[in-house]
Amino acid sequence: MRFRHLWVAVLSCALILSCNAIPAGAVEMQSSDTPILRVTERVNQSIAGNSIVSLDYWVSLDAGDTLGFNCTYTPRRASVDFGYIDSDSVFHYLNCTNGNFDKLFEVARLGQYKLAIRNNEDYAVTVTGTVKY
Repeated sequence: MRFRHLWVAVLSCALILSCNAIPAGAVEMQSSDTPILRVTERVNQSIAGNSIVSLDYWVSLDAGDTLGFNCTYTPRRASVDFGYIDSDSVFHYLNCTNGNFDKLFEVARLGQYKLAIRNNEDYAVTVTGTVKY
């Protein structure tokens, strides 16, 4: 009986001491009134020779926001530009000639943007994959 009381006392002390050994800290959260929305859309688009296609709508992005492509296209040897059009109608792009494009673009300023793909060849190309903004 005495051994049982001693065992209960030892276990109680171990429990009390282990609870005190758990570190605690505070985390400061940044408050933001603007929700961050991220959209991923599928692309399955045939693009005629020497033409450009874009999303049908403008998206609002802030400086530092990203938009990007994870796409493949056929024929793989084609020259295709992937990028975005800003509110001044300037096409910002990177060229691809290997059939696979997986890049992010960071916008420099607050504004309206459209994702766009340009086919630089005389023949049609088919682009499949995803776009993110």
